Amino acid sequence: MEENFLEEHQAAIGDRDIGKGGYPDAGNGRYSQKLSYKEWFDFNNAQRAHYNFLEMAPSTFLWLLIAGVYYPCFASVVGLLTGVFRLHYAYSYATKGPQGRRIGAIGNDLMILALFGASICSGWSLAQGKAS
Repeated sequence: MEENFLEEHQAAIGDRDIGKGGYPDAGNGRYSQKLSYKEWFDFNNAQRAHYNFLEMAPSTFLWLLIAGVYYPCFASVVGLLTGVFRLHYAYSYATKGPQGRRIGAIGNDLMILALFGASICSGWSLAQGKAS
């Protein structure tokens, strides 16, 4: 990035460093014009994997918290497996493209369903006033 944009960047912003990867370019801006198609494609795949994680995190954490009220061991195991599948999803998507994400996506979806089911049971137990 610095070899392509350092002078222009310093003239516009001051003597700040561009930073590794050209942040804040999101993959479709000025800095990415200098990327090869493969570099651009790989960068966008990695970014899509990251966005998917951000989209899934709130619901995953919510179901994990609710399920853990009455089923802490089950929620811990499923939470750990969710993390493993999320890492597999992100790595495979970033390195192999959309086709590589299948195992991670299916595993993650199954874990989310398990957490959702445990959350329903936990909520039901709480409504019934049962102790664990």
